[in-house]
Amino acid sequence: MRTLLFALAAAFAFAAPAYAACDLTPVIGARADARPSQDLMITLEIHNLGDTNCPGTIEAPPGASYMVDIFLSTDRNAPSTWAVYNATWREDVLLRGGRVSRTHSVGPGVNVRYGAPSYEIGPFTLPSGVPPGDYFLCAGVDLGNRVAESNEHNNVACNPIQILPLLTIDPRRVPRLPQPQPLPIPQPR
Repeated sequence: MRTLLFALAAAFAFAAPAYAACDLTPVIGARADARPSQDLMITLEIHNLGDTNCPGTIEAPPGASYMVDIFLSTDRNAPSTWAVYNATWREDVLLRGGRVSRTHSVGPGVNVRYGAPSYEIGPFTLPSGVPPGDYFLCAGVDLGNRVAESNEHNNVACNPIQILPLLTIDPRRVPRLPQPQPLPIPQPR
């Protein structure tokens, strides 16, 4: 028994030390439907599930700090690196205004909410030409992999969003306004 205890103690003594790292994960809130080219307001919160500070761009150099991309996708997968803006629809398109580049450092176990006091940020503009259907509005944190994290697989959060067709006006269905009638001319008395 003593030999077994000694062997277990030795195994733990030579085990690699745990390495401390931050672990960023986003939480996004958005409306359930929208139309192409429409402006959206969102809620955004960044959680640090790790045990060290995650540097933001306000306190750290851009090459060593995180930013957040807001993008539209047909799935919940992030692009392989930063999302790219385009005025017209394509997969994983960065929304206009959708890069949150002024970010706060997030301490271990801390959550940071953006957009105080109402905690809404934006507006972010959807691209034109998005076909009607079901999509995901996503927030991707540190897609450029500038911050070392203990878990790089939880950096995207998505909300389902239905893209509605553009509103079109059929001129045959527009009600006609009544024609103004001339006012009577006053007659002298």
